[in-house]
Amino acid sequence: MSRASLKSEIAPKGLNFKINEFMISDKYATILTVLEYPKMIGPGFLSNITSIPGVKVSIKHIPIDFGTMQKTINREIAELKEAYQREHDHTLKERIRIDYESMEGFVQMLAATQSKIFDFQLHVMIVADTKDELDAKKLQVKNFLTALNMRAIPMMFEQEKVLKSMLPIFPKQDVEARIGIPIPAPTISAMYPFVFDSIKDPGLSTLFGVDFSGGVVLFNQFLYQIKKEHNRNNANMIILGTSGSGKSTAAKLQLRNHIRNGYQIVCIDPENEFEHLCVSNNGSNVDLGKGGSYGMVNPLEVIVDSDEEELSQGLGYTVLTRALQSLKAFMKYYSPAIEDDVLAMFSEVVQETYKRFGIDFDTNFANFKPENYPTFDDVYATIKGKLLAMPEATREKDVMERLELRVRPFVNELRYYFNGHTTINSNTDFIVFNIKEVMNSDANIRNALFFNILKYAWGLCLDKSKNTVMMVDEAHILLSGNNELGAEYLAQMQRRARKYNTGTIIITQQPTDFAQENLIMHGKAIFDNASYYLIMGLRKQAVEDLSKLIDLNEAEKESIKTYTQGEALFVCGSRRMRIHVELTQDELDSFGSGGGL
Repeated sequence: MSRASLKSEIAPKGLNFKINEFMISDKYATILTVLEYPKMIGPGFLSNITSIPGVKVSIKHIPIDFGTMQKTINREIAELKEAYQREHDHTLKERIRIDYESMEGFVQMLAATQSKIFDFQLHVMIVADTKDELDAKKLQVKNFLTALNMRAIPMMFEQEKVLKSMLPIFPKQDVEARIGIPIPAPTISAMYPFVFDSIKDPGLSTLFGVDFSGGVVLFNQFLYQIKKEHNRNNANMIILGTSGSGKSTAAKLQLRNHIRNGYQIVCIDPENEFEHLCVSNNGSNVDLGKGGSYGMVNPLEVIVDSDEEELSQGLGYTVLTRALQSLKAFMKYYSPAIEDDVLAMFSEVVQETYKRFGIDFDTNFANFKPENYPTFDDVYATIKGKLLAMPEATREKDVMERLELRVRPFVNELRYYFNGHTTINSNTDFIVFNIKEVMNSDANIRNALFFNILKYAWGLCLDKSKNTVMMVDEAHILLSGNNELGAEYLAQMQRRARKYNTGTIIITQQPTDFAQENLIMHGKAIFDNASYYLIMGLRKQAVEDLSKLIDLNEAEKESIKTYTQGEALFVCGSRRMRIHVELTQDELDSFGSGGGL
């Protein structure tokens, strides 16, 4: 191919420049020139901009003579000091003082290091198929840059000059003398997108994988216990992804490391994916999905979720208050359509039943054993006794009769799941509650059992003397049926976990359930009280719903939709990076056949 024909092939079919945009072939385009930058930047700052989908970024840095630069800065310092003397508003005076002191420090740094200064120029080119799409993209990019404390505008009547300035085949354009900002070489080198701030946590860390620069990710879920780092003030983690994205494998990798570190592990496993890991590490796999002799958790057993400080402050009554709230949530899971008056009557009947067993708001539960609590047989007996004492047809009797219909299944066909004293031996550092057998049952039975086990499992995580990890797989089930009480319970668990040296790992493939209109307050609380998110591949609607719960920029939203198995956006406190979860063959073998990459 001749040089002329090559040029013909790569050249655009036409260019038509307008006031602040232009046509290139059949595409609409505009170039935003950045005029203002944030005062402080972090390593790899430009990666925020170069990763914006559908844009091209041009960066130029032109050397500036140090003497010229110093004179310019000294002149600005003098002007700022003069402005400081003239200004009478104390707030504005303080801002001016900070500015000129910052510039004086900047000059001293330049003189000490003899760093070279460059005129830094940054252009962002946006291309679209239609004018409306271009306007929408332009607004989106400008808003994103504004969020980064940057101001960018299209240079009016000078789009052609800016385009030529971006391309190396054209000579220097006069527009270059009017844009740009002086920046020292060390700052520019740190800004470039190939400079990355990887995660290498001290302490008992997990080799979690590699970031997209190839650096290893060493992650300590309990870092807050040994080191303060911004937005890493608890050990709560949420893992999201579609089926097959690798979220269970990532969770197992974390659990494997926690086992090695001697932490207590409490795991709710709806799909029987963790049995092999549990059994091979001498844990206890409790098959509550079969119920009966395989294992029973009494819904009426009280979980003592109060520490010594709360009890010393006379807040012991909150123990029974929380127990009654969780029982109402349990009933809402079993019977989503239960009426408010029936639910209120259920609470009264349970309190009366508790009193027969010597339990009230002043009870000290420290020495209670499973057999000291009533069961649904006892609650049902209370209901039947009250009905016998109500010969007249009253509204109260009507409510009690409807309650009797709701409770009756617990003492009949569902007795092997819900009616009996707790029979689980929890004297182990690794316990898995397997409920796979009921996952295909009626949704109300499955959801009620799931919540009942969650409540009991949380009770095993309240020993402050050791680190505990509580993992809840398929957590979206707890928010199904618009159950506000269940969502609130999970949010409270997230809030209180740090108090007991517990870290949670919540796994879900449906962030949509957390973003439902009537649950979003609790959904946001669940997400806000997590320091870590591992976001694997999600579909478009799930990504949009997730963005209602956590901050995601447009580039991250687009990337998440395209992630392959094992790829993830890892939000670690204030840092966020794309990583690939990687495991050795030995690690994969230790997980068994249930789930995994």
